[in-house]
Amino acid sequence: MTMLPEPLMLPGRAWRATGPLSALVALLLPASALTGASLPDPAPAAANLVVTPTRIVLEGRARSAEVYLHNSGDAPGTYRISLIEKDMDVHGHAVAKAEAEAGTSAASLLRYSPKQVVLAPGATQTVRIQVRKPEHLPAGEYRSHFLFRAVPEVPETPGAASGSGISVSIKAIFGVSIPVIVRHGQVQAKGTLSHLSLRQDGGRRVLDFHLNREGNRSLYGDLLATWQPRGGKPVAAGKLNGVAIYANLPVRKMSLPLAEPNNQTWGPGTLKVSYREPGTQTIIAEASLELR
Repeated sequence: MTMLPEPLMLPGRAWRATGPLSALVALLLPASALTGASLPDPAPAAANLVVTPTRIVLEGRARSAEVYLHNSGDAPGTYRISLIEKDMDVHGHAVAKAEAEAGTSAASLLRYSPKQVVLAPGATQTVRIQVRKPEHLPAGEYRSHFLFRAVPEVPETPGAASGSGISVSIKAIFGVSIPVIVRHGQVQAKGTLSHLSLRQDGGRRVLDFHLNREGNRSLYGDLLATWQPRGGKPVAAGKLNGVAIYANLPVRKMSLPLAEPNNQTWGPGTLKVSYREPGTQTIIAEASLELR
């Protein structure tokens, strides 16, 4: 399995019916149905929409943030902004937030503006976000996802003269979602790596392992695998940036494709994988596998 590192590309469908119904019907796949979508991070451009940053964390004294929407296409676009609730499953896929996790939503703590934007080609719009924490808010991490969804432009078509049938056109609707995390009070988390094993996938090796989390907040970091032959120096063997494990999960099952370092043949040595905080490179967790 090739793993994609968190924001979510949301496909949908718009239907246009003409004929005896003489009606325009737009149906959009609801976010709650997207239980199998992966959570890539950074967010890809969707329908020419580029969203930065791809992850928002409001903690300590931070009470506001900004998100920038950029239309990289050559036609104007309309985008609707909303909050959705998603958790992560053991494979890193987006799933509907369980009822038991309802109290971890950040939606009631957030205010944002605007709710919808129209972007000319090449234009950029700022979305301003504020957090308001009520008195006696329990300590912990609260998380929702901002969904930036394209609003389809479906022109009306005159109805058919006879009632003999219905014509249907299909148009893709895209969106990008990014996590927004509010932390309050004492929060902490510890990460470990375990269950390391190697397997062959076609013409390349893949390192499988578990990313484990303890505590009351999520973890986020970059994965780096190195291979050190006996008597030699360590060389990079694989990398995956922007890997999250949300606070609803104790374990995330990971797979990291590896490359033969500098065209060397794998031999006796040590394969090490580390999980590090982006920017500071502080090691969150580290583990190794001896190759014989």
